[in-house]
Amino acid sequence: MIVFLTLCYVGLLAILLKLGVIKLNLWWKLSPAVWMLLLFVVLFIPMQWGAPSGPTNMYEFVIEIIPNVSGEVTDVPVKPLVPIERGQVLFTIDPVPYEAEVARLQAQLEAAKQNVEQLGASAEAAAANVTKTEEQVDVIKSQQKAALDAVNAAKAALLETEANRDAADIQVTDRTEQLAIAQKRLTRLEELVANEAATQDQLDAAQTQITQLQGQLNGAIAGARGAAAAVTRSQADVEAAESNERTIELQLKQLVEADIPLVEAEEKKARLAAESMIGDVHTDVATVQAQLRRAEYDLDQTVVKAPAEGHVVGLTLRPGQRVTSFPVRSWMAFVVSERRRLVVGVNQSQLRHVKPGQPAEVVFKLYPGKTYSATVESIATINPEGQVQPSGILPTAPTYQKMTPTYGVVIELEEEQDALPRLYGGAAGTATIYTESAKAAHVIRRVMLRMESWMNYIIP
Repeated sequence: MIVFLTLCYVGLLAILLKLGVIKLNLWWKLSPAVWMLLLFVVLFIPMQWGAPSGPTNMYEFVIEIIPNVSGEVTDVPVKPLVPIERGQVLFTIDPVPYEAEVARLQAQLEAAKQNVEQLGASAEAAAANVTKTEEQVDVIKSQQKAALDAVNAAKAALLETEANRDAADIQVTDRTEQLAIAQKRLTRLEELVANEAATQDQLDAAQTQITQLQGQLNGAIAGARGAAAAVTRSQADVEAAESNERTIELQLKQLVEADIPLVEAEEKKARLAAESMIGDVHTDVATVQAQLRRAEYDLDQTVVKAPAEGHVVGLTLRPGQRVTSFPVRSWMAFVVSERRRLVVGVNQSQLRHVKPGQPAEVVFKLYPGKTYSATVESIATINPEGQVQPSGILPTAPTYQKMTPTYGVVIELEEEQDALPRLYGGAAGTATIYTESAKAAHVIRRVMLRMESWMNYIIP
């Protein structure tokens, strides 16, 4: 542009020289160089930040289509590069395995509902078992009281038989002593009768007395033996009563310390299982319902639909291909038509006066000879060199040899202008942003931009 303006200046000098307005001297000979230097300092240097310009590119958002389920593709009704609406079917996956899973979980849900009723019945049975065990405790306690009374009665009877035995023993002792005295008297009488100091009648009476005492002694011995046998039987009765009382006590201890805690624990477990609820739904039913919802979701995901308005590019998917939901492997590229970004790269030294809302102009290789108005929408305040990604590798320190990367400025074409073109992804061109600084240089930049637009016919 400097050369062009300088040539224009030289042409003007030639005309003035020919008309005799000026004379060719040293000053006019050196003035083109002064003119070039003046243009460079006054216009072209300020123009770099007053009207920064840079390459531009149209970016379109591409969604990598990855199904949420895996399976064999049965149909691909979509056509490549044909506009489609949001929700239109892209491809379908064989739904048979997922339909079977839904049917299985539906059956399992019904079984879970029936199982809830069974849990309620089990809880009632466990509660009844607790009541029954408590009733058994009451019965055993009454039996224990009766057994204790029987022990006391047997001990009282033992004391009575022991007293009878002692009385019988005393009676035997008395009869034995009486018989011994009688036998001594009989012996003396026999000596007296032999010496005719006593009569025969006295001797006969003494013998009769001994016979009577012997009979009484035999009776007393028999009574003592019977009393001893009664004592033995009473002792056996006491032992039996005490054994029965200990058995009942062990039964009561078993019920109180083992059976009742066990049946109460079973009753609590059954009650908790029956009353385990989330809101108004039993947890078992809620679990199967959640699994059923997931299975129904998976079945619904066998039909892959367009996430937005747009079109499919690079379509290679065919029926029979098995696809998976692996997140690093996409099966279709979908271009979203409703979201695009036109970005111009601006050098860092020229970015300081750029602000959102400033006017801009763009020319595209795709549409030579056309200049389109635009507005700065936003500025990307980071570039790839400013990004630190998590890794085990240390980032490279900055060096002067590395080229300074540009920043991206997002601009938006003004929709009210006539014949607004349909820009495709990757459409390249040049954009200029007109800041509030160095406004005198804006005219030069506008001319340069339009010259580039016409040069696009020659240099594609």
